[in-house]
Amino acid sequence: MITETDFIRIVRDELALPLAKQDLEGDLDGVVSWDSLHMLRLVAAVERETGKRMLIGSLLTERSLRGIYSKVAAA
Repeated sequence: MITETDFIRIVRDELALPLAKQDLEGDLDGVVSWDSLHMLRLVAAVERETGKRMLIGSLLTERSLRGIYSKVAAA
């Protein structure tokens, strides 16, 4: 299982995006420079960190980092 703190660290370090805990709640459109390439890089980083495969299709429906984290944590 990945913790919320680990998830935030991955976003900050792997994607080089400034992220505070409160940014998990906002819509992805509000995340600085967020695009589909970030999603692919995030999935790859999470898979490396956890050793588990993620189904990117299920993550693409999420509109917030909180939603993405919830699915990642449940995997």
